Amino acid sequence: MGLFDKFKKPKKPQTPERVKGVGLLFCPEPDPRKVLEQVEELFQFEHAGDRNNISLVQDDMEIILLAACPDDEGENGKYAKNQLEGVAGYVCRSQTGLVEIKRGLFYHLRQCKSLIQIIYSFDSTGARETAEKEKKVMEPLYDITEKLQGVITFGDGMSLRNSKGQIILDKEGKSELEYYMPAELPIPPDWSKDAPPEAVERRDKSMVLLRDRHIYVTPWLPLLWERAEEPGRTVEEVCGRAAALLIVSLYSECRVGDHLSFEEAREFVDPIIEGYGAEEFFSPDEKKYLDDPDSDEKTQIQFAWQYENLWVMEWALGLTDDLFWPDRICDVPGSVRLLKDCPAMDALLAAAKLRPRKELLEQADLIYRLHWACVDARVMNMPAPQGVEEGVVMERHRALFWLAGCDEMCGWDDVDLST
Repeated sequence: MGLFDKFKKPKKPQTPERVKGVGLLFCPEPDPRKVLEQVEELFQFEHAGDRNNISLVQDDMEIILLAACPDDEGENGKYAKNQLEGVAGYVCRSQTGLVEIKRGLFYHLRQCKSLIQIIYSFDSTGARETAEKEKKVMEPLYDITEKLQGVITFGDGMSLRNSKGQIILDKEGKSELEYYMPAELPIPPDWSKDAPPEAVERRDKSMVLLRDRHIYVTPWLPLLWERAEEPGRTVEEVCGRAAALLIVSLYSECRVGDHLSFEEAREFVDPIIEGYGAEEFFSPDEKKYLDDPDSDEKTQIQFAWQYENLWVMEWALGLTDDLFWPDRICDVPGSVRLLKDCPAMDALLAAAKLRPRKELLEQADLIYRLHWACVDARVMNMPAPQGVEEGVVMERHRALFWLAGCDEMCGWDDVDLST
């Protein structure tokens, strides 16, 4: 050590600087006061008065939380409305290839009805202390995010995170997650008031199955009130419907696939009609179509989709157990082969074993909710969820609602496909 080293002045302690940061937390609870009450419950304290903000303080660290919703008066309401609409729009416009994560995040943000503006600050003498204290600040903020079933973002708001701090989606369309599902919102007790318990059970079972496949469906869709013990379709009705669908499908394939004339196509299907005695089984729309020599290609294609309905009828009659997940079209030649050994109504009735109405209603409930997810995706200019084929889903909706006797046992042409 040199002589002058003994006389070096000690370093002056650094003067702490006040570090500040901001964030936004979006949550489903629409009432800002209830939002703050949940925060108070989490940290076991109460704040006085009707203020829309609370402060969390520990030593030099402070977190200020200001809750607001679009219904608030003045600037708070405008700010909340702009932020809630803005973040949902930002996600919807994202060009990410992670479509399923984008979809789940968009649905979650669409659930959100209020927000918390976050302002945090602390003293720091350097980068290391800043990192340590930011970590301490984040812990309660992520706890609040979990408590409120929310989504949180910091700084420029370009990265949205879950309650574990993981990036759901950032400005580059990247994510730290394999999949993302919105929070599961509770349904008010009076939502299912007077509904048959089995209707609620069907709905709950469907929602679990869909969530297991990472498909979001709004919890507010109506219940199917039909009861399994009430009379449903008879095996004769279902066999007649299967025969009609086989004939309509084959006729359509002759027209649109093989480009046969009206006369040639009718010459092909007329013996099948006679074999089943099927004239009485056609719906009014089907009969009109089969008798129209001038049907256009669009109509022929629409009726060619009836192979999907035929497959469901064959499943309902016990001719196949394969009611596969609707992410592909059915085995068209296979559907024809299933009825090939039953070319007359007597043979078909002898081979058929109609599934219980309870099973039909369960499948009808599931496909109804899945159809909603497909339609809602289309409205948002997104593909159907998880590779589902919307055309197949729509036809199953028709077939299963008819089979289960929904809509007061309506006729085939009158099945309501709305979601």
